Formats: sequence, structure tokens, C-alpha cells
Amino acid sequence: MIVFIDSGVLGLLSSPNEKLEAKQCQEWLYSLLSKGVYIISSDLCDYELRRSLLLNSIRGISNQSIDNLNNLDNLIDFLPTTKSVMQQAAQLWATSRFQGTPTANPKNIDVDVIIAAQCQLMQAENPGQNLVVATTNVKHLSRFINAQKWYEIRY
Repeated sequence: MIVFIDSGVLGLLSSPNEKLEAKQCQEWLYSLLSKGVYIISSDLCDYELRRSLLLNSIRGISNQSIDNLNNLDNLIDFLPTTKSVMQQAAQLWATSRFQGTPTANPKNIDVDVIIAAQCQLMQAENPGQNLVVATTNVKHLSRFINAQKWYEIRY
């Protein structure tokens, strides 16, 4: 099984807060890892989260989340955003626009289609493996790839 962590879940995993949801998400990750589940994300998800964390740091808000995000490099493989990923994402973007089901404003980069493209390519490279996106928002991603709320994913 391959679990792709999106930006929202990455934020929960990086959180230094003692909030129940963050703790549960961290326990969920360790449970999957202990069962041999391959956990991946995207350098684009890292960017999406890191830019917000850095802005908070500049504003004087704790940067413990940045340290926690850096430490996730030891547990999660972050996939690069390659030309083939971007070409696949452009195809998904154009198709969803043509079908009248866009996932973002036309002027936005539309990270969801890029993540979906990465997952589709990863799935093609690993036939027979179950790949699921762990997310906090299933709506847009589930149009292109198997996506579930993180807490619904069990192995």
C-alpha cells in the first residue's frame, strides 16, 4: 500500500500543538509506518506548507512546525515535481475545464491537479499497489485519484 500525504495532512503531522486531531494524525502515521506502508508526499506539498510556516515565523509565531516538517524527511519520501508530472497535470487541468468541473480558479496553479498527476504516474509505476491520497478535503482530488480523509485510511 502507498499513502500519499497532501498538504493539509502534512500540516497536522508537523503541528507542535497538543490538539487531539494533530496527535491522532501523528499516531495514524506511525501506525501505518509500523505496518510497512510506503508513505510519500510531494515537494509541492512541502512548499505549500513551508511557505505558510515561514511567514508565521517571520511574524514571530513559533517555528517548531518547521523543525517538525524537516524531521518528516526521515519518514516520508517527497516526490519531485518533474516535467512529466506537469504535463500530466496540464492534461488533467484542461480536461476538467472542458468538462466544466474545474478544481480551482483558472488563474491559480491548481495544486490539486499536480498532486493527482503525481499520484497517477506513481500508480502507473507501481501496478497492483493500492495508492490512496490522505487528505483533509476529498472533493477535488477524488475526481482524479483514490482519495480519502486521512483517518479513514486503514491497513
